[in-house]
Amino acid sequence: MAETRAFADMIALTAKQKLAAAHARQNPDATAEKPREAILDGLQTVGAAIAEDGYIFSPSGPKFVRKCGDLGFQITIQSDRNNVAGRRAAIWVHAFVYSRTYTAWSKKHSSHWIRPNAPFPLPVFATQLGYLCEPNGWAEWDFADKAKRQVIAGDLTAAIQAGAYPLFATFETGVEEVARLAQQDWPSPEGILSYLLSTGYRDLADETLRRYIHQRPDLRSRFERLNREFAEHGVPKHREGGVHDLAAFAIATGCRGGI
Repeated sequence: MAETRAFADMIALTAKQKLAAAHARQNPDATAEKPREAILDGLQTVGAAIAEDGYIFSPSGPKFVRKCGDLGFQITIQSDRNNVAGRRAAIWVHAFVYSRTYTAWSKKHSSHWIRPNAPFPLPVFATQLGYLCEPNGWAEWDFADKAKRQVIAGDLTAAIQAGAYPLFATFETGVEEVARLAQQDWPSPEGILSYLLSTGYRDLADETLRRYIHQRPDLRSRFERLNREFAEHGVPKHREGGVHDLAAFAIATGCRGGI
């Protein structure tokens, strides 16, 4: 599989690539294959390989999409802004899970903390594909070298099948399996808890939050303090991430798992 890196290492590498791209653009090769052309060529190969599994390739995005009842599974492609014609045509790949029930629930929720500001649906679960694979970390695929493009496309296909497919299958299996996803450290459990609440599984949402907090004694005391503060003064207007937002979420939804 493509080499995976810690996010901090990826940031450092991106800085070097940004400098290299700036130098390359000073003397561009007008005859070189454009990064988007190389990327779409490689993705067409990936799309052909996973089409039999129900995924539809959309060049606009680009992305691969499969629908299953209430759920929508999406593999989204993000191009590196430091790509250079003929030299670099790198992509980052993300896996998203959407739910029409969750979207409707969040839009109609009484709390501003839950109602989305975005005009488009927000995912229940989202992560970079590299974090679903082993070894996990930030991963990228570069289609610039035409001689290696089929190999790179095959590697990306294998990563999707090994990483994204099991994630999507978890949501198709049932809510008990979905709830277990919240016990991992990525991403924040708010999305999973929201999905459970929106589909009518409040008791399971309460138990899932309770387990998440109690298994992390380092954040439990802060969660309980913030929970009491927000219960008394109302949820904050701003977000800080982490346990702050989780405590606000618990008050906004009445999720009773923490205390």
